[in-house]
Amino acid sequence: MSNLIKKLEYMYKLHKRNAKIYFKPILTPKNEPLITNSIHWIGHSTILINLYNKILVTDPVTSLSLGHLKRLIRPSKNLSGIKLDYILLSHCHMDHLNFSTLRKLNKDAVVFCPKNSVYPLKLLGFKKIHALSPNEEFKYKDISIKTLEANHDGRRYYLGKESKSNSYLIKEKSKSIFFAGDTAYTNEYKNLKADIALMPVGCYKPNEFQKMHCSPEQSFKMFKMMNSKTMIPIHYKTYILAQDSDLETYEILKRLNDGSIKFLDIGETINI
Repeated sequence: MSNLIKKLEYMYKLHKRNAKIYFKPILTPKNEPLITNSIHWIGHSTILINLYNKILVTDPVTSLSLGHLKRLIRPSKNLSGIKLDYILLSHCHMDHLNFSTLRKLNKDAVVFCPKNSVYPLKLLGFKKIHALSPNEEFKYKDISIKTLEANHDGRRYYLGKESKSNSYLIKEKSKSIFFAGDTAYTNEYKNLKADIALMPVGCYKPNEFQKMHCSPEQSFKMFKMMNSKTMIPIHYKTYILAQDSDLETYEILKRLNDGSIKFLDIGETINI
């Protein structure tokens, strides 16, 4: 009974916070151009990447709502107007695998995903789908995409067995980017080498959520385990999905920052 009461209390607080912003105007982000060898934050876990003029996107979600949850700020790019070479999907949750967004993307893009995502992607019309398990790697000419195991149950609906979620290490020539997706704390990324690590920092309260989502402190600790130059925080500032606030998250990261965290606003671009 106590667990049920806690869940009801959580849902009440979540809906109350979302109700407060429901009739407020949605914010308009920056819209800096994507240039060769750069990263552009569209919002949440959606990152547009230009890697030697190959165009990749992670967890594309540009919907103005997730069910009844309103987006706080508009996506900075219209992905339907961009010719994508690669789409990387970390898992099946609706804030990472979004049918309304995927429906609008070019279907000749190569898609990487966990195995339980293949069927819906086929229904959406994608033809080049690579279902990757942890430690599998895709190579084509100069580009390589390796999968690591995130500590996150990736089932869309919590029925049946747990499903793995993917993190991705993307390399081409001298450049490398790590995209963690969604993850709780894990040692999986220890000694991983990347120029930039895209690390989730939101959706960690109440504390029970840290079974699935890392806190900002845990995210930074995982980053410091890596051999990576720069951490870019993602998975916040876009939707209200839990009880943590974006300002609280930012203040925690600001205190932790030793110069290796680069804060982006949604719509900003950074060179790799």
